[in-house]
Amino acid sequence: MRLINTTTYALHKSEEPEVVASPGYAILSHKWVGAEVLFEMLNSADWRASNIETPQMEKIRSACTRARERDPPLKWLWVDTCCIDKLSSEELTTSLNSMFEWYYRATVCYAYLHDVPDLKSLDPKQSNQKSVWFERGWTLQELLAPRNMEFYDQDWNLMGTKTGLADYLHLATGIDKKYLTGASNFKQTSVATRMSWMAGRTTTEVEDIAYSMLGLLNVNMSIKYGEGVKAFIRLQKTLMESSTDESIFAWTTPTKGLTCYRSLDETPKWAPQSWGLIAPSPDCFKKYGDLVIFQDMCVPRLSGGYRWMQQGVQFQMPMKSGTEVTNMFGLPRKEVTLSLNCWRYGTDGKPLRINIQLLKDGDIYRRVQCNDLGQTKGAKPKTNSVFGIDQVLTRPLTIAQPEFDPYC
Repeated sequence: MRLINTTTYALHKSEEPEVVASPGYAILSHKWVGAEVLFEMLNSADWRASNIETPQMEKIRSACTRARERDPPLKWLWVDTCCIDKLSSEELTTSLNSMFEWYYRATVCYAYLHDVPDLKSLDPKQSNQKSVWFERGWTLQELLAPRNMEFYDQDWNLMGTKTGLADYLHLATGIDKKYLTGASNFKQTSVATRMSWMAGRTTTEVEDIAYSMLGLLNVNMSIKYGEGVKAFIRLQKTLMESSTDESIFAWTTPTKGLTCYRSLDETPKWAPQSWGLIAPSPDCFKKYGDLVIFQDMCVPRLSGGYRWMQQGVQFQMPMKSGTEVTNMFGLPRKEVTLSLNCWRYGTDGKPLRINIQLLKDGDIYRRVQCNDLGQTKGAKPKTNSVFGIDQVLTRPLTIAQPEFDPYC
């Protein structure tokens, strides 16, 4: 981790004892605009001595000033534009996988909204009046990770803290206030809930839609710029290796398309009505921020639950009296309902289990009716009596995952 000295603007490695000493460091959250100050520039003593006057350098100087004015003063600042040597693939991978932790560990995070003239323009009753800062992929984790966060307008006037602005931030992001104030840990929410917060956001590099969610989902990934929209597919496969949260499969075709990828020249090609279990974009979770997991009501899944296979995702399906995935003759059913271990509350306040529809295609199944999720009352799994003991018998079932190729 590299940090900027808030007085000299020189870069230092955080391994140096004086850098990591109390009272810590400040960190900046902002939208990249124009020709930002890069590592190669700020790492040059000659460049720093030239006293370059640009809005981007002034942004760094202003953040340094706020850090020095704190009590006690902060000697160090981290900024994503210039504190990462992006020419080093090793450093870039380490930085992107560590970024959530860096924002969490910071003494304070300064959120600079360059397009907000003053506090009055942040009207909590009009959620459509918001900065482009709220539309960026990276700023989602930059909002949730810091424990102490301050918001500044375009002239670096303090507008308020994350806790003080929680009403507006809730309207602007859809995130429950208890996760913004720290009253509850947002990592206790379902995967679908966290995915829904990313819906509609975008990034300059399309791969960053996935990379900006690493800390939010508590996973690590290698960084492969150039893989395009496949990065989000790889993110979900990686998450499946360590998570049993089945809300990752609870999504539907977004009515406004894959808006997260609007930075691309062409919209990625995919089959919206017949797809696999892995969503093509966070936009697909937009309507499912209210999904919850009840561990005591989950259908037991043998062999670790679900797993990624060469052909797609394999599930262990319950087979009550052999009739869940097979007919009365023991043959596979052509149409199967896959009940997921995730729920939403109905109008009567009772939980409804989420399910999706599958259609047999040769030796495997495909998800169909991708524009809808089913809901089933009741939550207890069906059981069979084996030697006098009630058990949930299962049978493996594989759901195909089409190749996501944006160039086809």
